Amino acid sequence: MTVQAFIVLDTDQKNAAAALNSPDAAVMPQVVTNTLANNLGFGTLVGLFVLPARLLNDPAYAAWVPSLGTLPIHIMDSETLFVPVTLPWGH
Repeated sequence: MTVQAFIVLDTDQKNAAAALNSPDAAVMPQVVTNTLANNLGFGTLVGLFVLPARLLNDPAYAAWVPSLGTLPIHIMDSETLFVPVTLPWGH
C-alpha cells in the first residue's frame, strides 16, 4: 500500500502535461481504474488521471509547476486508485 499526495487531472490536463515531455523529464499520468476511488470523497475519479505531487518540488519538472501546481492535490492510497494486478502465478 502506497499512500502519497497525488495531483488529479482530466484528459485535457493530462494531454497538456504530456505535451511538455522532453528527453530530460517526462510525466506519465496513470488512469484511475478502481471503482473504490469514487468513494474517497473527491467525486468521480475513475477515468481521471493522477501524478505524484512530489514532482512539483523536483527542479527537473519546473516546466510543469505553472499548470500542475494549481490542480487539486489529494492524499490517496494507490491500492484504492488502481485495480490490483493479478500475477499469473497467483502472488
